Amino acid sequence: MGAEGVQRSRSNLSHSVKQDMTMAEDRVDETAGLSKFRQRYRKSEVIFKEGSTGSEMYLIHRGRVMLSVRQNETQKIPLIVLNPGDFFGEMALVDDSPQSATASAVEDDTELIVMDRARFMFMVRQQPEFALSLMHTLCQRLREMDKRLSPEEASP
Repeated sequence: MGAEGVQRSRSNLSHSVKQDMTMAEDRVDETAGLSKFRQRYRKSEVIFKEGSTGSEMYLIHRGRVMLSVRQNETQKIPLIVLNPGDFFGEMALVDDSPQSATASAVEDDTELIVMDRARFMFMVRQQPEFALSLMHTLCQRLREMDKRLSPEEASP
């Protein structure tokens, strides 16, 4: 899938998450709105820490989020800065493992849409397009990390 397809996939995921989260909540409470799922963070505020238990997935509605890992007690290594329409935290929902990185807001007024495990499972089961978009993004991230970690080939 080319850059256009990736952008369309990201847009579809963002739309699908918002639509399905609203529908799921409306079934429980007719007066509930999407604002119930939104959380706001200030610049440098930690959303979750590496090693913590993860029970939610996040979709960036506004602002940017940095994912980083600890190198030691005082240093962190930035992995990626995510933008509106990107998501993170999904790995903990898929494999029940602790968070593999720390997520923190890069900008003031960063707004996230939060999806708990029940909503995540509902969307995976009911929206195949959501699951495929999620898998596509996970594969892209894995390939990018493989490229970053693999040594450059030596010249003959």
